[in-house]
Amino acid sequence: MKRALFIVFVLVAILVIGCIGFAGAETPLQYGRIVAVKKSVTTSTKAWVVNTPLDEERTQYTISVHVQDRIIVGNYEPSATQSEPPAEWTPGSAVKLEVSGDSLYLRSATGSLRLHITQRKTAGPMQAVTAEEKKRLSELDAGPQSQSESMIGFSKAGEDKAAAPEPAPQPLPPPPTSSTGTVTVRSTPYLSEVFVDGDSMGYTPAKIALGPGKHSFRVEKPGYKAWTKEMTITVGSELTLDATLGKQ
Repeated sequence: MKRALFIVFVLVAILVIGCIGFAGAETPLQYGRIVAVKKSVTTSTKAWVVNTPLDEERTQYTISVHVQDRIIVGNYEPSATQSEPPAEWTPGSAVKLEVSGDSLYLRSATGSLRLHITQRKTAGPMQAVTAEEKKRLSELDAGPQSQSESMIGFSKAGEDKAAAPEPAPQPLPPPPTSSTGTVTVRSTPYLSEVFVDGDSMGYTPAKIALGPGKHSFRVEKPGYKAWTKEMTITVGSELTLDATLGKQ
């Protein structure tokens, strides 16, 4: 009887230690490929001066990344610590990533970003990262700290920055040529939510930059019927959509 109780105790201890180890494990760095980078600009009226509206623009980027058999979608707004995504982040570009809770850390030789995850969905297998791509990305691993600690604006407080030498500055890439068109979406009623290809792009009036090709637009607001339309975007085009939503 004592021997049986001892065996049960050992098994329970192993199970508890395994669970603790699993819970404390960090998400390892992974390879991924950029699926899409979308920019949306929402205009809102901040104040009125002598019947003249003072508009304020809010810019948001939505980035989709293919990793293994999933597509992870996240967004962020440019700030003092996070600039616009690198121009080299085009569909198919290889990046390193780390998922930590609802945060997605992306990193490449030209930039690093932290995104708030808004969607996870299954997908087919990702195209394998080549040896040359892995070589370029492996040059990013300069120290033992975690990926989240090495992101811009997310270094650990109190860390001795002089412990590791800073990398030599790299020459700036040439300014990218425009590869998108813009669509201004307006609606009646005001402040309706705009979806492009199923992703939320903010509220009307909104100015959205999109890559060339056919895109589906949906404008909706509680209490009104959704308004939909498909439109083909070309490079450099500037289009306007006026959506009128009928009441339900």
